[in-house]
Amino acid sequence: MNEIEQLKEQHFSNYKKAITEIIVNNTISLIDDDINSLFRIPPLDSMDVIKCKFLSMAKKEKIILNTDCLNKIICLYRNEICKRLEDFKNLRIEALSLKLDSFIPVKEYDVFKLSKKELLIVDKKLKESMKLLVNELLNTIIINKIDSIFDSKIDISIKETIIKECTKYLKKDYVKQLFENVDVKLIVKNTTLINGLKEQGERYIFTNENSRLLNVNYCNLCVLFLWKYLPK
Repeated sequence: MNEIEQLKEQHFSNYKKAITEIIVNNTISLIDDDINSLFRIPPLDSMDVIKCKFLSMAKKEKIILNTDCLNKIICLYRNEICKRLEDFKNLRIEALSLKLDSFIPVKEYDVFKLSKKELLIVDKKLKESMKLLVNELLNTIIINKIDSIFDSKIDISIKETIIKECTKYLKKDYVKQLFENVDVKLIVKNTTLINGLKEQGERYIFTNENSRLLNVNYCNLCVLFLWKYLPK
């Protein structure tokens, strides 16, 4: 392997490292900034859809809930979800990195690309795993502990009505709305990722076409010049 080929190989290696960095940063931002915002404790009680559902049911049935216990189980659920979101970073980074590792350019200026279809496949697996976790934690942390928010003197029929309605809401409407929002976050971040890969590919091609060190013809001319004009 001559020096120009070594330089080109190093240039390609640096390009792949830059792509890896784009994938990692995009995924970290997706989880930490976008999806995390859907789970973390809202700044206002009125923004917490879970708490609002329980309180609206209590108001409808004209009872008072133990809001300390309600806050506790909701915060526990939200904090646990946010902690476990770290696992999804690795899941997405590994899936996209595998695609990069399998990328072999056929032509000199071939660049790494991810299509919307490829990202949708990765997203589907991500959402399936995330949905399993959400349902698991809803059951173990909130639904199984709903009893703790009721006073012992509350009529059992009222209690059962609230438990039934809130459980139905959590398992159906809440999860549905939550993952509709996750879809929006994924679409935006996927578009950012696709554009970022495109820009990095353009930089890689531009350097290949314009760098004198990577230009065989230019290097050959330099050798010819030196051989012809330098003192023998």
